[in-house]
Amino acid sequence: DERVKTYTLENDTAELDFVLGRFPIKYREAEKDEDLSKFLPHHIEKRRKRGSKEETIRVPAEYEGLKEGDVVGMALGGSGDRLAFALSRRGEEIEAKVFRLAPFILKDKRGEHSKDEDHLLLCHLVEESPELFQLVGVRDRELIRLREAYSARRYVQKDRIACEQRLYQQVIGRIFLTEDGRYPEGLIEDAYDQAKANDRILTTLIEEEAVRERELKKVIQKLPIWKELFEKIEGCGEVLAAGIVAAAGDIRRFATPAKLKAYLGVHLLPDGSFPRKRLGKVANWKNEGRQALFLLSEQFNYRPDSEWGKKLRKFKQNYRARHPKVVEVEGKKRYTDAHIHKTGRWRTLTRFVERLWKDWTKLEKAA
Repeated sequence: DERVKTYTLENDTAELDFVLGRFPIKYREAEKDEDLSKFLPHHIEKRRKRGSKEETIRVPAEYEGLKEGDVVGMALGGSGDRLAFALSRRGEEIEAKVFRLAPFILKDKRGEHSKDEDHLLLCHLVEESPELFQLVGVRDRELIRLREAYSARRYVQKDRIACEQRLYQQVIGRIFLTEDGRYPEGLIEDAYDQAKANDRILTTLIEEEAVRERELKKVIQKLPIWKELFEKIEGCGEVLAAGIVAAAGDIRRFATPAKLKAYLGVHLLPDGSFPRKRLGKVANWKNEGRQALFLLSEQFNYRPDSEWGKKLRKFKQNYRARHPKVVEVEGKKRYTDAHIHKTGRWRTLTRFVERLWKDWTKLEKAA
C-alpha cells in the first residue's frame, strides 16, 4: 500500500521464523487458562511488573514472513548466503521469488547514501529495476552448499591440527619432566606417533575430516564449474577446486578479472611486485582462496608438460632472460633461481585467474 515497514531480525532464529512466515510482530496478553502449547516456546514472553509477584504472559498476536507471491531483493554473497538459500527453497514451495544483486551494482546505485539504508534501496531496485537482479535457483543453492561444505571441512581440519600440536607438547612435557631424569629409548617422534595412535579425540577428528572431505567432493562434483572447467585442469582435484570456488563465492560479484584477482590476492601492486603479508599493512585478500591457488601452482610445477605447467616454465624462462644475473638490492639478493621460480608461479596464477573469470562468467551467462 505504498508504505514501508521495517523489521529487525536480530538472530538466526528470527531469520528462520521469517523464512517460515512465523516471525512475531505484535503481542497480546495470554488469556486465562489459554493453551500455550500452540505457540513456539521462544515466542512466549513472561514479564513481571516491578514490585509485583504476578507474572504476565504475552503471546504473538500477528506474524510476518515470506508469503505466497512475495518478491525478495538481496545483495549477492557474504553472510546472507544461508538466508538466501532458505528463502529460495521455501519460495519454491509457496511460489515466492528471491533475487540477488551484485555488490558492485548496489554500490553504484547507493551513491552517497549510507549502507544502513541498503535494505530500502534493495526494495526499491527489485521493484523498479528487476533486470539488475539474478533469480536464486537450484544452481545458486548448490554453490552456497559448497561454501558451507568447504567451511565445515576447514573447521575440522583446524581442530585436528590443533589437537596434534597439543599432543606433541604433552609428549615433550612427559619426557622432559620425569622425576628420575631418565628418558625413554628412541626418538621423541616415536613417542609422539604412539600417542597419536592411541588418542581417541584425534582419531575421531581424523575420521570426521575424512567424512567432511567426502561430502565436499560430492557437492563440487555436481557443479557445472567443476565439470566444465576444473576437472579438465591437470593436477587440480576436488578439494583444491572447492577452495578456489568457495573463496570466490559467485563470479557475478566481480565486474572485471582485476576485481577477482585482487580479491584472491594474485594481483600486481603499483610497483610491479606481487602482494604478500607485511608488518603494518592490511592483507585485504581472501586468504583461503590465495592458499588454494598457491597449492595449485605447486601442481603446475610438478606437471611441467601440462598446459599450465608449460606456461609456468615459459614465464620463468622469460624472467631469467630479462634478469640473467643475480643482483643485490638493499642487502638482499634478487633474481636467484628461487626468486625467479616464485615470481613465475605468481605470474602463472595471475593468468589462471584471468582465464577463470572469463570462462566462469561465460558459463554463468549460458546457464
